[in-house]
Amino acid sequence: MGQASLRRDFLKTGAAAFTTSLFTGSLCGANDRPAIAFIGCGRMGSANLQFAARAGAEIAAVCEADPPALERAVAQAGNLGFRGIKACRDFREILADRSIDAVSIATPDDRHAEMTIEACKTGKDVWCEPPACLYIEDGIRMVEAARQYRRVVQAGTVRRSGGFFRKAREIIKSGTLGEVAYCRTAGYGVDSLDFVQFAFDEAMPSSISAQGGKTYTAATYRYPGFVAAYERGDRNRGGTIFHGADATLLVNRDGYWIWRARGAQPVEARTAQAASGMAEMNVPHWINFLECLRTRYKPVSDIETCVRSTVTSLLSDLALRHGATLDWDDHSFTWKLEV
Repeated sequence: MGQASLRRDFLKTGAAAFTTSLFTGSLCGANDRPAIAFIGCGRMGSANLQFAARAGAEIAAVCEADPPALERAVAQAGNLGFRGIKACRDFREILADRSIDAVSIATPDDRHAEMTIEACKTGKDVWCEPPACLYIEDGIRMVEAARQYRRVVQAGTVRRSGGFFRKAREIIKSGTLGEVAYCRTAGYGVDSLDFVQFAFDEAMPSSISAQGGKTYTAATYRYPGFVAAYERGDRNRGGTIFHGADATLLVNRDGYWIWRARGAQPVEARTAQAASGMAEMNVPHWINFLECLRTRYKPVSDIETCVRSTVTSLLSDLALRHGATLDWDDHSFTWKLEV
């Protein structure tokens, strides 16, 4: 591409759209157990029905465009003890129903942004599955809508509530590993990258580069003080590895392990078999969401964090497409493509 450059003005309304102040809006209903509708009842939507019920949610409605899937969702809700719930195929019926306080969105990815924004406009709180959006501008609009309409919007980046992942973050912050200059993660992009940013309390990387093809991508993210590598196409459960000056930590859904520098055997390990409840992520995440609906505090995966993690993933695709490095200027909210 020679010396071409591409500049994107990615926050047209200024830094205020990405505020970090506590949320103080009011819940739509007066009931201490908010009524929740589930929009999208495929694999993840059905799983959310199960997790939400275990967390103590009040399932009030299900919405699904596919009739057989809608029937299955109604039956599933009945098996969970919720009979006579509302069932519809058009999400606009859910948004128009004033008896519903919050919605869970687990539709195809291209509908997440639109539905979240519209739900906020109608005074409903939102659980939204990642990725938050497919276009950067839509992600910004999601954050703006959550702030403007004072809604609690929880993203389904559930590692932030996982026992093993939270313990790993605690270990990193304690200094047990020494200075961590490099980490590697793999698997599903947004969730994996979100945990890296959560572990270090980083909003976004300062630069991104990527290489690969349709079935495999390797991306490098540079943050102040450390570098993160991500591999898409790695289907194993390798999890995320943090390399510190004194020790290395590996964490995944099954546990965490710590090796001292040059050690052959882990000096500390905790696995799902030996740690009851530590492997849980989805139910604690739903418990956090339900609690925030009552307290009106921001959830652990506030939509802003998911939008930033989603944008990080989208920009690695952009860097791959152009064979270039993207540099981030957090003051002007502009990405510059260096070729």
